[in-house]
Amino acid sequence: MSDEERTRIAVASDKDTTHCHGPKSFKLLRLPVPRPGQVLGLVGKNGIGKTTAIQLLSGLLIPNLGRFNDPPGWKDILYFFQGSELDELHTYFNSFVKDKLKAVVKLQCINAIHERAKEKASSGARRRNVGQILTSVDERDMKQELAADLDLIHLMDRYLENLSGGELQRFVIAYTALKNADIYLFDEPSSFLDVKQRLKSAQVIRSLLQPNIYVIVAEHDLSVLEYMSDIICCLYGRPGRYGAVTLPFSVKEGIAIFLSGFVPTEGFWFRDDSLTLNVAETPPEESETCARHKYPSMTKTLGNFMLKVVEGEYTDSQIIVLLGENGAGKSTFLQMLAGYLKPDSVEGSDVEISDLNVSYKPQRLTSKNEFTVRIMLEYICHDSYMDPGFVSDVMEPLSIQKLMDKKLVNLSYGELQRVALTLCLGKPADIYAIDEPSAFLDSEQRIVVSKVIKKFIRQRKKTAFIAEHDFIMTTYLADRVIVYDGKPSAGCVTKSPQSLMTGMNLFLSHLDFTFSKDPTNLLPRINKLESIEESSGPHYYMDD
Repeated sequence: MSDEERTRIAVASDKDTTHCHGPKSFKLLRLPVPRPGQVLGLVGKNGIGKTTAIQLLSGLLIPNLGRFNDPPGWKDILYFFQGSELDELHTYFNSFVKDKLKAVVKLQCINAIHERAKEKASSGARRRNVGQILTSVDERDMKQELAADLDLIHLMDRYLENLSGGELQRFVIAYTALKNADIYLFDEPSSFLDVKQRLKSAQVIRSLLQPNIYVIVAEHDLSVLEYMSDIICCLYGRPGRYGAVTLPFSVKEGIAIFLSGFVPTEGFWFRDDSLTLNVAETPPEESETCARHKYPSMTKTLGNFMLKVVEGEYTDSQIIVLLGENGAGKSTFLQMLAGYLKPDSVEGSDVEISDLNVSYKPQRLTSKNEFTVRIMLEYICHDSYMDPGFVSDVMEPLSIQKLMDKKLVNLSYGELQRVALTLCLGKPADIYAIDEPSAFLDSEQRIVVSKVIKKFIRQRKKTAFIAEHDFIMTTYLADRVIVYDGKPSAGCVTKSPQSLMTGMNLFLSHLDFTFSKDPTNLLPRINKLESIEESSGPHYYMDD
């Protein structure tokens, strides 16, 4: 963003400020404009104001118009929006105040719910299980239907502190959707969910629509956001400093604006470079010059779950993506490959697992480490850390320089994810096992991370095995895919690596969804239920 554009926003900020948290604090310019009977999608970086916007539209925060020392009353707030390009917000807030519209919010941070549940359990206080809680909030007589849609039936006797991240996310979505409300707001509903669960959750959210109902969703998975939304507002600015909101656009226009970084109605660029992920960059077949390798058949039993890995082949300069539901054993496979888990049995292939040189990035990122990022880089990958090529290809795109003197314990989850990926790629290895690199990253960071991984693996002629649920990242990264068959949390078997097209169609054949390529931005898009593409043909196709 140029100095001229920054000045333009600064000058406009006073008259456009909808809310400011305090002196020299975050400021939100304008607000997303919700419309009844349509799902409004919000897209933008982390720290740009999506959660603040949701709190303002839900009534959890009252717009202070920048007057944090002398907050205005509703009369002044309604006058602020009246007659402007945001006049629809006058109608929205007028109805909110006069008709006492009821709003319910699916909060972004579900970890807090888990922590409160653990504290309650440890205190010995009386608590309710999942089924009892959902029964208590079921104002729409939909408990059984939503529990089936969100795969919660088998969790009804469980307590919240014992739920995984994905289970807790699905519970909170059901908890929100069961209430009778005029306004439903969902902040990052896809976090911790696999592809199947994301699509089912998206259907549940869209099912809330009625002619007089508002539905608002902030989401980083662009495929899911496009599927859920009818209109989109983009948010841009400087994370932690200010955020500005565009007027609503059609889904196609909104996604295009976010990717290009150009707002046509305001006539300026909010990003220096456009974001592109062309799936056509992936070669259909491996080059004959690439060295070929094999990994052996393996089995591993963990409690009541058993994973069987079928022997497979891979090459240098290749990325293999693991496709399976949560609980199918993707992390188990990566941990065995990296030597963090010892297989119960190994058959085939002359290569011993212990002989593989693997660098591993785990799924769960927790750190109470008091070391700085700089010290960790020097310790784990000191040669790469000093290499100009690694700095320009990995560290600069992931904005690691800004974090160098921060302690790991003080990093946000998104920052910790980028540091963990840098440490993984910076460690000399032949194979890079990367578990869910998109977790905690915003839409823009996911695209950057995808490009970093792909460029690194291709240029250095390495191999990557990646577990990922973001569909756009999966289809961009994958040269080949490993599909999981079986019942999650019970027993699963992997297929040998196969082509993206064949594997994706096999994976999606059980989900009742189809994907196609958007003709404009070339990204995979989920075909909506009423679309022509959804009714026939393969489940996944990328024809020009």
